[in-house]
Amino acid sequence: MNRNVLFKFFDPVTLAGDQIRGECFIRITQEIPKAQIVLTFQTKMYSKIIDKKQIPYDQSNPQMIPEKLVERAQRIQVTLDSPFRQPKPTQKKYELNGDIMYRVIRHYGTHESFVYTQELYTGQVKPADYKFQFSIPTQYNMSSSFQYKSEDGLKQAKCGYKVTLRVDLPDEASTLMMESADVFINGRTASECEQFRQCEGNIVQFLCLNRGTVELSLKLNKNNFIPGEQLQIEYTLDNTRSQRSISRVEARLINKLTFIDDDEIERVVENVKVFQQNLGGVNSGQKLERQNALLEIPKNLRATIKTNIIRNQYFLQMEAIADAFLTWLSVPVVCQIPINIQESQLPQKINLEGWNFLPIMNVSVNAFSNLTVQQSFVPT
Repeated sequence: MNRNVLFKFFDPVTLAGDQIRGECFIRITQEIPKAQIVLTFQTKMYSKIIDKKQIPYDQSNPQMIPEKLVERAQRIQVTLDSPFRQPKPTQKKYELNGDIMYRVIRHYGTHESFVYTQELYTGQVKPADYKFQFSIPTQYNMSSSFQYKSEDGLKQAKCGYKVTLRVDLPDEASTLMMESADVFINGRTASECEQFRQCEGNIVQFLCLNRGTVELSLKLNKNNFIPGEQLQIEYTLDNTRSQRSISRVEARLINKLTFIDDDEIERVVENVKVFQQNLGGVNSGQKLERQNALLEIPKNLRATIKTNIIRNQYFLQMEAIADAFLTWLSVPVVCQIPINIQESQLPQKINLEGWNFLPIMNVSVNAFSNLTVQQSFVPT
């Protein structure tokens, strides 16, 4: 990080549609006759899957695949970056790893970037510490911050937001300094009525080989959670019309991640169980009514996101399980409720030791009334 430019955000995470509020600190060490200080807010969203398939390759006839299309193994990581950095025509279509040749197929999903720019100050700048307050609008329909990269690097996705401060020298058509910082956003969720509806699971039944039926219903205290939070469950298990005992109720949280490429083809990247907890069962002819349970959501979960190129979803499932002979032939009784995981960040801490700000009056900030400028001379 450039120690001459620091950012402080008043809120660790901003709700989509609200303003990103904060301060930026700039240390100028030389006098500048004319400088232009600009703040930019930019979004980036993409998904990428790289498929590598082994193909026949004859080392004695290397011309069977043109060299310009071949990517050496030690260089393959160069293209495992954002699709915006590598134009498709320049990317290689084959990879040679030792004696093995792979055909490389890339599937991209891209979304148009959003850019917002504020001109904070234009004019003469003396050697000093400067402090600017800023307020950046966000769009109401922005999605939550999200980033994913598989262990092998072949599957990647990002929905990111970045603030960049730039000090330009317009007379020289150059940039004196530039620094960026990530900002985090939580997407808007469904209305309160819709959330209430989603918090109640359907009453589900299943036929157990002519041994009767079991009913299971599920209710949550709310629909939105942050990683590490406790999830309160209320469930009812009616086994009064079954001759089988329910040995346990399994509660689990499922994470399904899907990428959609520019050809609108959906590819499931992950469909995994992120946690599981067993709850007590019930004997035949009995009923458990309005039972309560607490489940702790893992702390490392990524935020829920649903866009035209990335879908990261979570589902709370509860299943009544009867450990008996041939019960696997029955239709399982499973309740499922979608839940929303929100982005969570710790409060920001920055070190301003040695920075001293003295206000100066009548400094033009280009009609941005919500911006203030302060300065003090840098000690020599």
